[in-house]
Amino acid sequence: MPYHKCIDYSLYLVTDSTLVPEGTTLLGQVEKALQGGVTIVQLREKEMDTGDFIALALQLKTLTQQYKVPLIINDRIDVALAIDADGVHIGQDDMPLATARRILGHGKIIGVSVNNTDETKAAVDGGADYLGIGAVWFTSTKALKKQPLGVEGVTRILASMKDRRIPSVAIGGINLENAEGLLMGSFIEDDIEGYPQRRRLDGLAVVSAIIASPDPRITCDQFTSILAATNKALNIANRPTVDHVLDHVEIAVQRIRDQTPMVHHITNNVVINDNANATLAVGASPIMSQNRVELEELAAVNGAMVLNMGTLNDIDTMVLAAQANGRHGNPVVLDPVGGGATTFRKQVVQRFLSEAPLTIIKGNGGEILSMANRGGRSRGVDSLGGVDEENAKAAVEALALQHKCIVAMTGPVDYVSDGRRTYAIDNGDPMLVNITGSGCMVTSIVACFAAANRSDYLLATVSAILMVNIASEVAMARGDVRGPGTFRSALIDELYQTSLSPNVLRDKARLRLL
Repeated sequence: MPYHKCIDYSLYLVTDSTLVPEGTTLLGQVEKALQGGVTIVQLREKEMDTGDFIALALQLKTLTQQYKVPLIINDRIDVALAIDADGVHIGQDDMPLATARRILGHGKIIGVSVNNTDETKAAVDGGADYLGIGAVWFTSTKALKKQPLGVEGVTRILASMKDRRIPSVAIGGINLENAEGLLMGSFIEDDIEGYPQRRRLDGLAVVSAIIASPDPRITCDQFTSILAATNKALNIANRPTVDHVLDHVEIAVQRIRDQTPMVHHITNNVVINDNANATLAVGASPIMSQNRVELEELAAVNGAMVLNMGTLNDIDTMVLAAQANGRHGNPVVLDPVGGGATTFRKQVVQRFLSEAPLTIIKGNGGEILSMANRGGRSRGVDSLGGVDEENAKAAVEALALQHKCIVAMTGPVDYVSDGRRTYAIDNGDPMLVNITGSGCMVTSIVACFAAANRSDYLLATVSAILMVNIASEVAMARGDVRGPGTFRSALIDELYQTSLSPNVLRDKARLRLL
């Protein structure tokens, strides 16, 4: 499974300028569709010359940026590079996925068209960010080389992914009359390794029903209503409630103990021992290696990768480790320790953002605010000053959207976001700031949860931070804790105890959905 990119694929518009009604323009139709709720746009123009394609793509990019919606270019990687699009979509006869990833890097979205389970497995294993499943039905917009899948075929492909599921949209002949039946008919509810799994399409990719519509805004409103109604009917929340998260926490904790994932750390030399012990306490297995000779071999068996900037001894090895884990579909967690403290560290942060496939960024207030260009003060690796909630929420949401990952800001109140869903965590004892590397320990636990809970990295991150914070409160309530030294040991003990009795998390959680 590839690293997580936080994209809303629910209403995916694919353009076709030949379908634009007389008296309208493609850009006008797209803008009305964006007003109606389109969440992602793919520019598909098979017959357009390169210069005209780039000119149109630049105009469309200005429009999609205005509505904060990703722009994907169909097939033409050269055009995507020329305009710095958010990503590309490739078919089975286009450039190979591995080549496209090598050219575009890990910061861009790459979608792949699939029509059967073999193509699905190859795309998932190859690191696609999402799948375009189809064609579902016959369509006038594209000559089909294969028989349409129908709802049964879409369901078969969704079922084939099992626990390696990635976001998927259906495409081909989808309209207002058949959308609900497709969404309801392809829903899957089963068990994977003893855990209940509920899977459905992440979105509908629509061409003619929107582009050829007399009023795309109204049409998209109707599609959005269908998506919302099916979510409600299937008991799928667009913004999971606090109760939903807390139901998830206990399962998430148990998965770590059941799977014992290996978490590879390249981390601060000061905190290696504590991070290793914390990882063991929650049921995962730590390895602390900075030898680039074994990176690829470790990535093949890792559950997650931690990059901690506390001591930057070999930045090249850190980047290579992240890339190796990205190739193997492992979540990569960055802790930008002191990221805003010096010019050098700011430059290193930018390098990780551009070269490493990041799943989660976890930092303190000074680090995250600095990365988001919203203030933030540091002294060395320590954050200085308070953070007001409005600024914190804006920072984590903006960074999550910009870098297509989960962002967590820790402090007196912790904030976690994927750009669309944002939670505030009010748990945590003040004694945490009195021990070295408590934030680094949080990063290790986040990686443990991400390794074992890959279906939703946002909920995995929230669960991890809740666990550390509540363990700190329970530790400080013990009679044998008298200060930072005894607290450090007690914290490891309570992480272990909480992993064995995770019901305490629901009882003590102070969690808010913002």
